Amino acid sequence: MANESAVEEVRETLSTIVKLIAAQIGPDLKVAERAPLLDRLGVDRHAIAAVCGTTPEVVSVRLAESRRGKGGARRATGSAKQAPGAKAPPAEPKAAVGADV
Repeated sequence: MANESAVEEVRETLSTIVKLIAAQIGPDLKVAERAPLLDRLGVDRHAIAAVCGTTPEVVSVRLAESRRGKGGARRATGSAKQAPGAKAPPAEPKAAVGADV
């Protein structure tokens, strides 16, 4: 039982060391830039959140956005919205007022 408490103490100490080192990496970066960097270095999202002053959920979102690419665009969900720059489908021509159809 004493061995388990010693292991837990070592884990807590290592966690603190990881957070201290992670805090030194990119302190001037935004969370969206810093989270992927720390993730690539092997820091878990809870430690990243503690260092960046946010929640692990926000870190997860930022990591997912960085994996999607610069724009952070999400997959299409079938909504009626169009991507920026996309052309609208051609409109049907309207009949002239009073014209026989």
